[in-house]
Amino acid sequence: MVELIYSFLLQSGFPRASIVFDVDLLQVDAGEHDIRVPSLFIVDPNTADPLAVVDVVPAVDAETLKNVAIEAGAYASRLAGKHLQGFVVRVDGSGQTDAEQVQFYKIWPNSTLQQLSSKTFPDLDTLRVARMLLVDEKSNALPETMNLTTPVVEIEDAFGLNQNENRDKETESFSAGLYLPAFMLLLLFILDAIILEFTDSPLITVAQSVLALGAAALLTLPSALRFFRN
Repeated sequence: MVELIYSFLLQSGFPRASIVFDVDLLQVDAGEHDIRVPSLFIVDPNTADPLAVVDVVPAVDAETLKNVAIEAGAYASRLAGKHLQGFVVRVDGSGQTDAEQVQFYKIWPNSTLQQLSSKTFPDLDTLRVARMLLVDEKSNALPETMNLTTPVVEIEDAFGLNQNENRDKETESFSAGLYLPAFMLLLLFILDAIILEFTDSPLITVAQSVLALGAAALLTLPSALRFFRN
């Protein structure tokens, strides 16, 4: 069976140097559990980068095929993460047609059992491009768009999320600018009335009262203009 797939790969343009059977050349840490070793590996003959693992099995049933796919995917993951492809080839000598005799399945890196045909099975250049895209996808990940050390208030201001809070502060400032002069005038008039009860001389004269009212108006006007402008 493996010889059949080896011949198929050679006929599909894979050079001999790209097809590796020696599992010792691509050792994988199996961890605590034994992992089924795929039948062969496909590497880039120029760089020796692993491009794909291919496991060839006989005419197994659907459940066994699924288990083989899981093990092949696990081996591929330990070998190079998601930087390479994984395939399972099911060979059934009793099949009536070529499609029934040899069935191709892509099982990694998408962790799904996707059936292919002999025509859609990727060639060496396709595997090279796939690896480059997968590597670039990881290295060109979008950078963080928000500095986590940025104060929350600055972030809220940048996106206009703190406008209500700023408006409340402006309202408080307006209220203080408006009522403080009025309060001071009221206090002054109360003191003036108390003094008149005990003496004949007022605290402030009529002219001084007019000046005080004018000063209060001037103090109140800027705060009122800022409030209505916003």
